[in-house]
Amino acid sequence: MGRRGRIGLRTGAVGAALLVALAGCEPVVTTHGYAPTEARLEELAPGLDTTGSVASKIGRPSTAGVIRDDAWYYVFSRVETLGWNAPEVTERRVIVVRFDRDGLVSGIDRYGLEDGRVVNLVTRTTPTFGRELSALQQIFGNLGNVGATTVDQLADE
Repeated sequence: MGRRGRIGLRTGAVGAALLVALAGCEPVVTTHGYAPTEARLEELAPGLDTTGSVASKIGRPSTAGVIRDDAWYYVFSRVETLGWNAPEVTERRVIVVRFDRDGLVSGIDRYGLEDGRVVNLVTRTTPTFGRELSALQQIFGNLGNVGATTVDQLADE
């Protein structure tokens, strides 16, 4: 192979590596849940629509009220993962359809990602004193540890 052939081969290899690197820069997009569009929400008439008509116009909700069934929650999230980075929520829509005591639509609320709040969870753990054993230490540590009660139990069987 001549000099020109080796240069072309190197250029081709560098080009292929560049294409692979650029393809890795495309984020992986996943979507979760369902939230109706604004056009679909405009079909709902507060004071006229019932739970049945809401279900037929925009579908059943992802979640309903826990204690009382006075609100339906439609939740949609779009998550992007770029390479080895942690997944990032890029879009979130929460639609709340509220019902009055008679089961008629009383209002529609819309929330986005900007309306959310970060909730810090407190993980309270009880410290254990002593040493922590690995799985192998636990398995092999009990070999040969046969007490008198164990021998008596085996003899009774």
